[in-house]
Amino acid sequence: MSLKMDPLYDKKANFVGWLVEHSNVFDKDLKWVAYAYYNYIWATKTRVWIGELRGTNLLDRDGRIVAWSTSGPVVGSLGFVEGPINIGPPIMPIGPIIHEVPLNPGYVPEPAGEWSKLTFNQWLNQR
Repeated sequence: MSLKMDPLYDKKANFVGWLVEHSNVFDKDLKWVAYAYYNYIWATKTRVWIGELRGTNLLDRDGRIVAWSTSGPVVGSLGFVEGPINIGPPIMPIGPIIHEVPLNPGYVPEPAGEWSKLTFNQWLNQR
């Protein structure tokens, strides 16, 4: 079975991880770091809501872009994202097997919206 995997990049076009099946986020070392449910994203480490999934873009709580993929347009939100009801602990997915790191896109597209002030790791470690 083949998984839908989108490489994720930060605002400087650095590879930071993978979006798998539009529901799980793995870092570049293939560690499971976040999960999405109804387009809300929680950190696996803290189980804290950290943002939103919009297409293949990871947004912070203010709707600003933290990470993006070449699989779709780079689009943020128009403003603050309202927090969801806590859904409880997730079920750990089977980790993907990757044989090579994707090439960086070489440039960062102009986003529709703003870039987050948070780095990918700061976003994951929010409290």
